[in-house]
Amino acid sequence: MDNNLKELTQLLQANKAAITQLMRSPDGQRLMELMQSQGGSQQLKKAAGAAAQGNTADLSKMIQGMMQTKEGAQLVQRITSKVQGK
Repeated sequence: MDNNLKELTQLLQANKAAITQLMRSPDGQRLMELMQSQGGSQQLKKAAGAAAQGNTADLSKMIQGMMQTKEGAQLVQRITSKVQGK
């Protein structure tokens, strides 16, 4: 797993408030758009529901696929930096 993805997953698992804040941000909204275009809204809802229960495998897989694009990789980097408070 890519280090940025692993780090972001760990940070979000540890800080549920960060998830809410992230999803309201422009970068969070764009992340959702990219993930929906990649796997569809039903798959995203299923992955998000599983992640809320502690199983982040499907969500991580979706993010990892999205990170194959330049925009996706930059987006995850910005989000990781924001979550870390950098």
